[in-house]
Amino acid sequence: MKKITLALAAVALTVGLTSCGPAETGGSRPKTPMPTNVPTGPEYATADAVMKAMGTGGLECKLLRRAQANFGSGLDCMAEVEGAEVENEIHVLDPARFSRDDIGDSIAGRRQPPYSHTIVAAGNWYIWVRNPDYAPQVAKALQGVVLKPLEESKG
Repeated sequence: MKKITLALAAVALTVGLTSCGPAETGGSRPKTPMPTNVPTGPEYATADAVMKAMGTGGLECKLLRRAQANFGSGLDCMAEVEGAEVENEIHVLDPARFSRDDIGDSIAGRRQPPYSHTIVAAGNWYIWVRNPDYAPQVAKALQGVVLKPLEESKG
């Protein structure tokens, strides 16, 4: 009985390891490219620079917390938009370390279920605008575009 259990475990492990992804990509899934409507600029060096640019664009954003990030920099801030307090999660990826497709892949992960976030993006940064009704105002302040959540594929 132990030999059968061990044999089944070995088969399950082999099947699991070979189904991780296509062989030509070394087992990793292909990246989701940056949506074509996302402008290549402006680019910012840090999340603080994005927050400052929001203020210059008419949406003063007050720092709530900083993120520990190995991808670049990140922070959360609160902006007042049309009388409503809107929290924003800012992510800036270092273009020396990450390609546009890397950034697009990161954005796609946020837009897909189960997260289904509305994202504002341009250049090397993106923002999860926690109240999606105000994403157009954030995009306008930063010369970015609004990326709505991606729907679950049917079928």
